[in-house]
Amino acid sequence: MAMAEITRKLTRRAFLGGAAAFGAVSFMMPTAAFADRTSAEVQAEADAARAKLAEMESKLDDASNRYFAALEERDAALASMEECQTRIEENNQRISQLQDDLSGRARDMYRDGQLTFFDILVGSASFGEFIKNWDMLQRINDQDAAMIAETKSLRADNEAQKEEYEQQAEIAQAKADEAEEAKEEAEALVAQYTAEVESLDAEVAELVEEERRRAAEEQARKEAEERARQEEEERRQQQQQQTTETPSNSNNSNNSNSSNPGTSIPAQGSVVDYAVSQLGVPYVWAGSTPGVGFDCSGLTSWCWQQATGIWIGRTDSAQYGSAHWVGSVSQAQPGDVLWTSGHVGICAESGGGTYIHAPAPGQSVCYSSWAQFSAALRWG
Repeated sequence: MAMAEITRKLTRRAFLGGAAAFGAVSFMMPTAAFADRTSAEVQAEADAARAKLAEMESKLDDASNRYFAALEERDAALASMEECQTRIEENNQRISQLQDDLSGRARDMYRDGQLTFFDILVGSASFGEFIKNWDMLQRINDQDAAMIAETKSLRADNEAQKEEYEQQAEIAQAKADEAEEAKEEAEALVAQYTAEVESLDAEVAELVEEERRRAAEEQARKEAEERARQEEEERRQQQQQQTTETPSNSNNSNNSNSSNPGTSIPAQGSVVDYAVSQLGVPYVWAGSTPGVGFDCSGLTSWCWQQATGIWIGRTDSAQYGSAHWVGSVSQAQPGDVLWTSGHVGICAESGGGTYIHAPAPGQSVCYSSWAQFSAALRWG
C-alpha cells in the first residue's frame, strides 16, 4: 500500500482489497475544498475511499486463491499424464514380448507341421500315452489363446490410456490458462489499487489514519484490560491453591495457564527470526521469494517452513484449515500466525500486540500493532 507518503501511513485493514470493476470514481479532492465541508462529509469521503480500496484488496485475495488452486490442479493433471504415459510404455513392452512368443510358436508349428488328432492317435503306443499327448497339445493351444487375449486386452488398455492422457492434457492447459488469467487480473488490480491510493487527498488519508489509530488504541486498551483481569484471576486462584508456592513455581504456573489446555507450544522463536530477516522486502502479489517479494500468506508459509519444516498452506484460508490449534489473539505466542479473513501475519509478542506482515501493494514487510486479526493459528 505504501507507494506514496500517504500510503505508508495506511495498514492493510485500513484498505482491505477491492474490485477493478468499480469504475473511475476519483478521490482526488483539493484540500481547500474541505474548508466548506462538514466533518460528516469529510468522514463520508474517507469511508468511500476505504470501502473502495477494501474491495480491491479482497479481489486480490480471491485472485491469489484461484491462482494457487489452478496451479495445484494443473500439476495434478500433469502427474496423471505421466502415469498414463508410463502405463502405455509398460503395455507396449508386454505386447512386444507376447508377439515375440506367439511368433516363435508359429515358426515352431510351421517347421514341425501341425499335429492332428490322427497324428496323436497313430503316434501313441498306448491309450495312456494318447491321453498324455492330447493334454499337452491342449495346454499349448490354451497358452496361445491366453497370450492372444492378453495382447488384445493390453492394446485396448493403451487406447483408454491415450484417451485419458488427452483429457488430462486439456485439463492441464485449461488450468494453466486459468492461473494466467488470475495473475493478469491481479496485476490489473494492483495497478488500479496503486492509482486509487495515490489519488487520495491528503486530508482524507489523514482522517482515515486517525480513525485507524483511535480504533487500534481502543482495541489495545480492551485487550490490556482483559489480560490484566485474567492475570489477576490467575494470581487469585494460585494463592488459594498454593499459599507456599515459590516465585519460580509461580512463574511456571502462569506460563502453563496462559497456554491453550492440552496444546504444546512449539519453540517458534526462529519463525519470528525468519520474519525479521525479511523486513523491508516489497509486497509482491503471489510472492514467496525471500529478499525479492512476498504477499501476506507467502511470508507466513515461508517463515514456518524454513523454521520448522512444516508446510502450513499457501493461502490464508488454507492456513486456517490446516492449523493444529486455533485460539484467540490474546492467546497468541511469538511465531503463531495471526489470521483474519483475507490477511495473515507473524505474531512477534505474546498476546499478538505486535506482529510482522506483508501489508499490501506498494508497502514492504514491516512491524505493525494495529488490532486487525481475529484468531491465532499454530502447528506442531
